[in-house]
Amino acid sequence: MKKIILMAVVIMAAMCSTAQEVQFGVKGGLNLSTESKYKNINGYSGESPAFKVGFHIGGIVNWAINERFEMETDLLYSMQGFKDRVIGMTEQRMHNKNYTVTSHYLTLPIAAKVNVINGLYLECGPQFGFLLSKKDRLEGVEIDNSFNSNNTKKFDFGILGGLGYKFENGLFLDARYIRGFTGTSKVFDGGKNRVIQLSLGYLF
Repeated sequence: MKKIILMAVVIMAAMCSTAQEVQFGVKGGLNLSTESKYKNINGYSGESPAFKVGFHIGGIVNWAINERFEMETDLLYSMQGFKDRVIGMTEQRMHNKNYTVTSHYLTLPIAAKVNVINGLYLECGPQFGFLLSKKDRLEGVEIDNSFNSNNTKKFDFGILGGLGYKFENGLFLDARYIRGFTGTSKVFDGGKNRVIQLSLGYLF
């Protein structure tokens, strides 16, 4: 993790040294998130996790390398998670119950942007995330101690891809898909983050 963070710092330093223009801004919007299905969980059987609605908000820095290429770094609070339906849980003896997980992340996406035409751009790059907290709820009953440092990974690494449109007045819209690769559990396989982000932002 330290090597990845160091690499991110080096990339941002290189962008600062070559940028023709640096702009600061804010962005926020809708998250549609889920996790890939966990494997080998005794006493638990669920459907494929469904998307959960959340949001993201934070600040951004945009480096214009030239007229065609830009880089953007964000620091965002991101509410994620998923919905599922429990078919069986041995310990609690509950069946066919709605199950919801809510995850709170601090994320650092770094996106390389290519301006295609007239404000339209494509973007891709890595995203680094740090889990602030994670809770689950089973049929209206909150389970406070299900996730802790012993069974939950704090660091998340993913890749983003998307497109957006920047207006001349500084407003922009973008849509991203973020695919996690590290998994969210120390105990079970699977549970990798999948997030669709729809954002509205403004560059000063």
